[in-house]
Amino acid sequence: MQGSSSTQYWNRPAMIRILLLAVSCLASPFWAPAQEQTQSTSEQTPPIQFVVSIPAAPEEMQVYKLEPTRAPLEFLNEKLRSSKLPALKLEQKFYIARGESGKDERDRVRAFVDPVNGDLHFMPSFAELVRSEKLDKREEPTLLRRAQSVARSAFADERFIPRDATQLGIAEPITVRGGVTTHETREKMSGAAATFGEPRVVLTIVPAIRYVSGFRVYGRGSHAVVSLGNDGSIVGALRRWRTASPGERIRTRISAEEVREHIERQLRPAIASRGTRATVDKIAVAYYDGNAKYLQPVYYFEATVKPRAEHTSSIKIAGYIPIGKPLEPIPDLAAPPAGPKPEKPKRASLTSPPTNTIAEDPADISLGEYANQDWPNDGGYVSMSNSFLSGLTFLDSIFPGLTPPVTRTQWYVAYPWEVVGPSSKYFLNAVNVAYTVPHGDWLINTTLSNYGDTWYVPDIGTGGNPGFGAATGGVLATWIIMSCEVIPSMYDRQNEAGGTGNPYTAFDAWWPVFQGLHNVIGFRTIMFYPDDNLQFGFGLDASVGGDLNAAWFQEVAANDGDDGTYCSQHLIGPPLVHYDRASTMIDARDLGQSIYSVGPQTASTTLWNFWMDN
Repeated sequence: MQGSSSTQYWNRPAMIRILLLAVSCLASPFWAPAQEQTQSTSEQTPPIQFVVSIPAAPEEMQVYKLEPTRAPLEFLNEKLRSSKLPALKLEQKFYIARGESGKDERDRVRAFVDPVNGDLHFMPSFAELVRSEKLDKREEPTLLRRAQSVARSAFADERFIPRDATQLGIAEPITVRGGVTTHETREKMSGAAATFGEPRVVLTIVPAIRYVSGFRVYGRGSHAVVSLGNDGSIVGALRRWRTASPGERIRTRISAEEVREHIERQLRPAIASRGTRATVDKIAVAYYDGNAKYLQPVYYFEATVKPRAEHTSSIKIAGYIPIGKPLEPIPDLAAPPAGPKPEKPKRASLTSPPTNTIAEDPADISLGEYANQDWPNDGGYVSMSNSFLSGLTFLDSIFPGLTPPVTRTQWYVAYPWEVVGPSSKYFLNAVNVAYTVPHGDWLINTTLSNYGDTWYVPDIGTGGNPGFGAATGGVLATWIIMSCEVIPSMYDRQNEAGGTGNPYTAFDAWWPVFQGLHNVIGFRTIMFYPDDNLQFGFGLDASVGGDLNAAWFQEVAANDGDDGTYCSQHLIGPPLVHYDRASTMIDARDLGQSIYSVGPQTASTTLWNFWMDN
């Protein structure tokens, strides 16, 4: 039974994991050993350490065949009616539902179903969610219990998730909070008096987790979420989940030593920078789902990579090792990235901008992507960027005209002057959508590996440096920062170790940036890297239209909603926080808008911050 599997596969392990991590936080924060080591001890420590053993795989393991799951039209139309939204209609070869709110038909998209593979995305509208009734804090525990109950019923509905040879578990509900303030409010009010737009729960997302005989399934497929409004109704859903049936059985001949060698080989690019070290802290037998034809047995591993630079956060890396001969591709962290490679840009003078920043068709959306300078050693930067572009252009490449064209007009190696300073007008501010990749920390990002050539958010729009958007003569509307912790939330500022306790300081660095910019999308906690599955999924969701902010939160929850916890060095305690907790800054005028909403507007006067709770 699906309902009982959530107890079997989540509650007990999760509680044990949380208790153990809580003890470790109290006993020794994760950065303490680095502070206590002498230089000689550090030099003697191997760059890759294993702190977990390698579990033995069963002697034989089942491979599973995957088939497209029937399109859940009846299930989704039922949920659309409950939300007072129109039913799905066939447009070309896909089913689409549009609401009434939004500037154009792309903003009004609320649901999309691919009848060929059965994938669906039902998008909430943050413009509507912020108008919903505010919950009393005493009601929040009831909300979480209700969310689990509603989600369990939805996941047990065979119209949504058909029963097959696999099992389904339910992860912890993720609350998404939002807070708002105006520039005038921050200027006129001081300190604790600035209480305009007190943070509130606006959405609760419940992810599903797939298992095969107790082994977790990872990959591009096998993802589903249900999103609930504060009244307990389903206002969003996502499914990328093919039906599994038993295939051939394979003998597992890989040894523990071979597994170790493969892990070390895949991690070497991530520790190429001097002083960078990796700790392998999870190894498990699992299955990989490429959202294609097979569920294949693999070893799944995680490692925490600590850079030499103290101002940059650690990163979390995950990878796979095939058990048996792969029947279809399984990602390898050390493999050269596929697709085009970034060019090294010339630093633009004020009189000679780059020549290829404008899409050939003025109606096209222009995309700029900027890969870390270390990309020749670590292909993750390139694979993430290409995965996002592939998702964003996938449907249009198959059915031209189904989605508006997106043209990558800038594909450059990253440098700070592309982001900060007068040259930024020819780089980030010359494209509609900008995508920058690791590594980061609160309000900073390195462009040279994980330690050097850093740009700082507080330098944008200040000290003579321009911000982004039409008010500075640019066209940037959406900035996607695919790096750890760059967007600390109101919660983080309120609980910052050594901070003022004022949550509204979360907005301070962003006012100069939002000079007509619509939104900034990223993370408030450490992210998993490289996460090509998230990049492709988010790009695909964004390409359909509808609320870009909602697409981001649902896709992060679907791919990384149960990625484990760590002790945050930034916060008082330090408390346990989850990896991959999203955070966004949105101009209030742009709530509910799609990635195609790139029109010019004045500098922001009202900003929303939305974030995933711990």
